[in-house]
Amino acid sequence: MRSETLIHVLRRRAHDTPDGVAARFLLDGESEIRTWSWSELDRKSRAVAATLQQQCERGDRVLLLFPQGLDYLAALYGSMMAGVLAVPLQPPGSHRAAHALPKLEAIAADGGIAAALTVASQRDAMQHVVEQSDKLCGLPWVAVDAIDEEAANAWNDPHLKATDLAYLQYTSGSTSTPKGVMVSHANLTTNLTDFDLAYGHDSESVMVSWLPTFHDLGLVYGVFLPLWVGFPTVLLDPLHFLRRPLRWLEAIHRFRGTHAPAPNFAFDLLTAKSTPAERAALDLTCWKVALNGAEPIRHDTEVRFVEAFSAAGVSWSTISHAYGMSESTAVIAKEPVGTEPVFFVVDASELEQHRVVEVSESHDNARILAGCGETVRETVVRIVEPEHLTVCREGEVGEIWVGGPTRAEGYWNRPEETETGFFAQTSDSGEGPFLRTGDLGFVLRDQVVVTGRLKDMIIVRGENHYPQDLEWSAQQAHPAIRPSCVAAFPLLNEGPEAVGLAMEVYPDRVTDPEEVFAAVRTALGEHGLQAALLGLMPPRTIYKTSSGKIMRRRTRAALSDGSVDWLAIWRRPRAEVNDQPSDVSILQTIAGVEPSDVLDLLIEHVLVRAAAQLGFDDASMLDADVPLRELGFDSVAAVQLAETLSQDLAYELEATVLFDHPTAEALASFLMRSLGLAVAGAGTTATMAPAPRAPSTEGDLDGEDLAALLAAELDDL
Repeated sequence: MRSETLIHVLRRRAHDTPDGVAARFLLDGESEIRTWSWSELDRKSRAVAATLQQQCERGDRVLLLFPQGLDYLAALYGSMMAGVLAVPLQPPGSHRAAHALPKLEAIAADGGIAAALTVASQRDAMQHVVEQSDKLCGLPWVAVDAIDEEAANAWNDPHLKATDLAYLQYTSGSTSTPKGVMVSHANLTTNLTDFDLAYGHDSESVMVSWLPTFHDLGLVYGVFLPLWVGFPTVLLDPLHFLRRPLRWLEAIHRFRGTHAPAPNFAFDLLTAKSTPAERAALDLTCWKVALNGAEPIRHDTEVRFVEAFSAAGVSWSTISHAYGMSESTAVIAKEPVGTEPVFFVVDASELEQHRVVEVSESHDNARILAGCGETVRETVVRIVEPEHLTVCREGEVGEIWVGGPTRAEGYWNRPEETETGFFAQTSDSGEGPFLRTGDLGFVLRDQVVVTGRLKDMIIVRGENHYPQDLEWSAQQAHPAIRPSCVAAFPLLNEGPEAVGLAMEVYPDRVTDPEEVFAAVRTALGEHGLQAALLGLMPPRTIYKTSSGKIMRRRTRAALSDGSVDWLAIWRRPRAEVNDQPSDVSILQTIAGVEPSDVLDLLIEHVLVRAAAQLGFDDASMLDADVPLRELGFDSVAAVQLAETLSQDLAYELEATVLFDHPTAEALASFLMRSLGLAVAGAGTTATMAPAPRAPSTEGDLDGEDLAALLAAELDDL
């Protein structure tokens, strides 16, 4: 029989295999490695636990605000060992702290937080943020890396039971109403057993994960599962992956990784940001499970990925789909190891009417949907008509309801929402209790298929965005936009990260539509998103229900089919641009021009790279003095542009460089100063003066700045 809690398992691992590798963290994403054994992890965790037991009461809630790394693991297990509830969150960085602070304060208030844990460097970096908040400033702040390991001797075993809560996982929601999912030790161990049965782990397995360890998939599968089964995990910083995606696969190659999860966008990045030569250098035959989850799974993404990396050993049987959410602890359905992923081709127009009609891929209205696998053991899925709460017939789309012991205990301090969301019953059969996922889908040939969100949730790179939040930001962006007359929605055929908005405007306030579009693109950039399609509508033309609610799907259809006389429409260019470095480097070019021309040359180079990042086929479309966020740059594009320029200039730029120097002109001027460009002789050449490498602050971006890093509340596997 398995131990009741992970703490029992950790103590046993430390006793039975004290020198076995528990976890490795690649500090630079590549060669610098920090390694802990099971005994080290156990001792450091007990030291944290003993410290907490001196400051907190059993059952207290404590914030965990850590950059990716091993100290976070000690804080996580130390909280469990102390009998307190960890609340893992992405720490707010130095950029856009004002935007992140309200959410952090709301969670601190909702959870009744008693203390905050972090590392000393992060505590210092957050000081200016904390000082702005009475709720955070008054908390005890514990730097776990400053705790003497001798404190472990003072630890008192809290004798945890399976029914005790293990931690609180705060889920996506409007920033003013975060909700903490109560996950018990029984929920956790049940989910871990389900994962293990599906994916065939053993003591020889190796997990390689860059997923943020404060959300459900990165936490439950990337961190807890290796401890549960007894094999090592290799962790990378999400930003290291984002800057150079191939680092993830290189780590799989190097450490012979067998299991490695990621959301769909990661597989797109790997294909786009690698060369045939780089792929040929990899041996990925060790990779048994490439878990694709956390956002809508796209067939074309996987086709390109398998084709690109087949020579390295990736096959269709490597790919595995999964579906789940924080409210179900993590996983609900998954595909077994060694099987090829399942796809269904359906009629898109029938699907809009909640009917499932299979067609051929050549059908005019074909849409390919990914199967997310089958449930395991006691987990039960029902497809339910969301208004009348009756079980749908086969071939009908409804809300996905989930029953079984993996269903979490409810929301912290929210009894009404817990009763409604976690203890639902069908009206026709009285079956229950069920978790209402809010996801729409169907079950076909035992495969769970997700088709969308009941409440129009927009999922981009694994992060859930409430359309209301985007709509509010858009209407605040420009005075021409009419209040409460904006519709935000995903664009399913525009790529995996496409967001569209339709906006009613006051026509007499629109002197130039591009001004409105630029303001809205900037507003979306604050959410870490790029706009793909923006439309301006005359007053009183946006579709609403009789009660005044925005009809987003109908508005999206009107924007796509031209059934409304739009005042103006902007579409993101979709041209394919080769962003690989040319044979002649920018440094060589600089060396051959007049010093007075260097700034203009750097501006031009930044614009070319920015255009490639956005998919523009002509850099002349970009203005040097316009903030790149106005042009559609989101957090991913900003970080990747910094990485591209770092490679071009052989100089490591901070990932946040575009936040401080938002235009091409400002960035080029900064590059000149940083690189020490100076006149070398009689005014005919420019050379590099010695300049130190820029210090890396890659761990200092907040979750809002890095939507691409899956943000703090990934709900859907």
